[in-house]
Amino acid sequence: MCTFATEKKTQEIAGYLKSNKISSDFYHAGLEAKQRAQKQDNWMQNKTRVIVCTNAFGMGIDKADVEFVVHVDVPDSLEAYFQEAGRAGRNEKKAYAILLFNNSDTVELEHTVNTSFPSIEEIRMTYQALANYYQIATGAGMGLTVDFDIAAFCDNYNLQAIMVFNSIRFLEREGYLSFTDAFYQPSKIKIELNRDELYRFQLADPVYDTFIKLLLRSHVGLFDNFVKISEYDLAKKLNGKRDLVIKRLNYLHQNKVLTYIPQTELPQITFEQPRIDAKQLTLSKENFTLLKKLAIERMQAMIHYASSTNKCRSQLLLSYFGETDTYRCNQCDVCLAENKKTLHINEFETISQQINELLAMHPLTLTELVNAITEGDEEKRIKTIQWLLDNDRLNYTNEHKLYLKK
Repeated sequence: MCTFATEKKTQEIAGYLKSNKISSDFYHAGLEAKQRAQKQDNWMQNKTRVIVCTNAFGMGIDKADVEFVVHVDVPDSLEAYFQEAGRAGRNEKKAYAILLFNNSDTVELEHTVNTSFPSIEEIRMTYQALANYYQIATGAGMGLTVDFDIAAFCDNYNLQAIMVFNSIRFLEREGYLSFTDAFYQPSKIKIELNRDELYRFQLADPVYDTFIKLLLRSHVGLFDNFVKISEYDLAKKLNGKRDLVIKRLNYLHQNKVLTYIPQTELPQITFEQPRIDAKQLTLSKENFTLLKKLAIERMQAMIHYASSTNKCRSQLLLSYFGETDTYRCNQCDVCLAENKKTLHINEFETISQQINELLAMHPLTLTELVNAITEGDEEKRIKTIQWLLDNDRLNYTNEHKLYLKK
């Protein structure tokens, strides 16, 4: 899977791959719905090896065996990157997320952010289009929550996705609606009957007997907890279509044989106020300025992630989302480069553990700490301490003693 920011590039690169005898196709929101469905279906069934796409691709897909997601163009935020890169490895096998980056991407991203904010007229137009799309009458719709497929919406009204996205964010700031970003959550099921009740149900319905046996063979723990499933994988085992699997799961759900929670990846919009005439929208210049400021901060976080060369990518990404108590992944380019140095990862972990134990008792000067460590030579001990300082694990007191940061 290879992602670009523009529709033109998807066609060019797909053509280049084909000319080099690599099975590929392109996908973007500008295609007709029938074309998009066919291209997606070919990729899902592995008739197409590589899909070259814009970020319009992937809403609602559930392909477990994606091994690579390559970002040739840098996304405008870590939220977008996290969701798009997360399409790789959903079968929990090893997969790779690759981000190509150079200094010119910084200039391009800054230009995109500075020019992507919609005018007041475009914000009102987006509000009107949303009301029409979901058939909300004037004075109605308050509290209504709907799934929002931005690709389908933009295709329906011939609108630019970036303009629509930022218009919605602005409308959210004004309190007209709320917008919930969604990260991929796989479908889940849990059998609600006990084994005897399920057996009686199977005896009464031979068609569903075969399907239930497939579920039980393919997944363990269905009687105890919710278990992740893939409708596409089940369809392959049935030699059928995904729609048939979903139909049967819904039937079993309706008959309280099991609880079926379908996958979610689409964002949701909730209308917080009754619909009004678009011309009556009250729009705040202060909120517009704040929204642009937040977009710039998201862009800067993305640039920092892409350009950083001294901290684990996983730690950078998780810290952005508020998870600070994390460890090196030992798989990203930064970690691999670090592991190639004279200090082996096992040595690093052993020395690091000793440092934690020593400093947990009381702060120490650099000399005291180096001398107290029993593992590795002096160079390796100092290198480990320096790494821990660089990655905010350690700090100095006013008395120039090292201590553990919490």
